[in-house]
Amino acid sequence: MHEMPYLTTRRFVLAVPLALMLLAATMRPAAAEALEARPGDVVLGQSDAPITMVEYYSLNCPHCAAFHAQIFPQLKADYVDTGKVRFVLRDFPLSWAALEAAILTHCAKPEDFLAVQEALFHSIRQWSGEGSSLLPIAKIGEANGVERAAFKKCVEDGALEAEILANYQHAAETLGVSGTPTFFINGEKHVGGISLERLAEVFAESR
Repeated sequence: MHEMPYLTTRRFVLAVPLALMLLAATMRPAAAEALEARPGDVVLGQSDAPITMVEYYSLNCPHCAAFHAQIFPQLKADYVDTGKVRFVLRDFPLSWAALEAAILTHCAKPEDFLAVQEALFHSIRQWSGEGSSLLPIAKIGEANGVERAAFKKCVEDGALEAEILANYQHAAETLGVSGTPTFFINGEKHVGGISLERLAEVFAESR
């Protein structure tokens, strides 16, 4: 699992409040609120699927990247596309760069979301370093259908940033999320990477 670091990067002035949220969250249990719809949710699968799986992830998290490269495609084919699982993606950015990358995914057309997400996961080292992240993120967006001017507008508008940070706060304060990936499967919390074999067991237990 990728733990939340102290956020001291430029402009991330909520670093101390966010750290305090995480400290408080360690004393609060995961709740049924994990299954309730949130602004910015990206939902895959049928609404009446018997199992809902929520993933909190950060685009600079190598464990999240591994899950999406190695596990998610088969999970989607075997469970999501067949109506067995409703999969919900939620941002939990662990750095300012990850927040900007998350903004890019939501700035893309809905049908391009997964492609942009995948491109960002595949190029973590290109955009998640200590230097400025906007330009390399913008270039990744351009290569995947998001015009630079559109991304600039999404960043400067501030609405997506506010939405992502509000969801981050809810995850930390209400659900006790403190690192990525964190999954909620029919409300049950699972922290860290998870194999297809283990998922099959959890899905069977959740029915």
